[in-house]
Amino acid sequence: MANLAKCSVLILILLCGVPILAAQTETASVIRAVDGDTCILENGERVRYYGINAPESEDPQFNEATQANNNLVAGKEVRLEPKDPSRDRDDRLLAYVFVDEVFVNEELLRLGYAHIQRPLVAKYRNRLLRAQEAARGEGLGIWAKAAEQNVAIAEVHGDAEGKNDRENLCDEYIVIENRRDTSVDLTGWTIYDEAHHRYLFPSFALEAKATVTLRTCLGKNTHTLMSLF
Repeated sequence: MANLAKCSVLILILLCGVPILAAQTETASVIRAVDGDTCILENGERVRYYGINAPESEDPQFNEATQANNNLVAGKEVRLEPKDPSRDRDDRLLAYVFVDEVFVNEELLRLGYAHIQRPLVAKYRNRLLRAQEAARGEGLGIWAKAAEQNVAIAEVHGDAEGKNDRENLCDEYIVIENRRDTSVDLTGWTIYDEAHHRYLFPSFALEAKATVTLRTCLGKNTHTLMSLF
C-alpha cells in the first residue's frame, strides 16, 4: 500500500509537470506576414522580429522581403523566444521566431532581405552576423545592387574619438568605394544604419576607383565628403 501511494505521488508529479512543459514549448499560428520583419498571429498580435530590420514600403526589395517572410511563416506554427516577449513602441511583440528548426530571423538575413539591428542577444549574435555576411558576400537581396555595381563599404568608423561620441560626430563615418574602372551613379541610393538613420544620395556620381566618406555630422558636401545631417 505504501509503494502504491509513492507511485501515485510520482504519477501526480509527472502529470502536473506536463502542462508546465507544454507551456514552455507553446506555439502560435501565423495568419500572414505584414512586411519583411513583422507577422500577424491568429490571436491578432503582431510580432516584430528582434535583431533584424527589413526594407520599408518605399524601399527597394520591400515586396521581395515581404514575400520571403510570408513563405517562411504564413499559415504555420511558430515558436517565439523569449517565451514572454517585450513590446516595442508600436505595441508589437519583439521576438526571435522559429518554424520547427528554421530560425526565421537568421533565414531572412541569409537570403539578403534584412540587415542586423542591434542590440543582439549574445545567444544568437554570431549566427546572425554570419548570415548577414554571407548574404552581403554573395550580393543577395538588399546587397545585390552594390554587388552588381562593384561598390562596397570599405571602412566603418563608428566610435568617434573622445568619451562622448555626440561631441565629435564628424569622426563617425563610413567610406564607400567604387572598385570599377568606370564611374557609378549613386543618385537615389540609400544608406541606413542600425539606429534607422537614413541618407538618400542626391545627384552624385562616384568616380572610377574613388571613395566618398559619409559623416554623421553636419557639413558641406563635396565629391569626397558628404554629411548625414
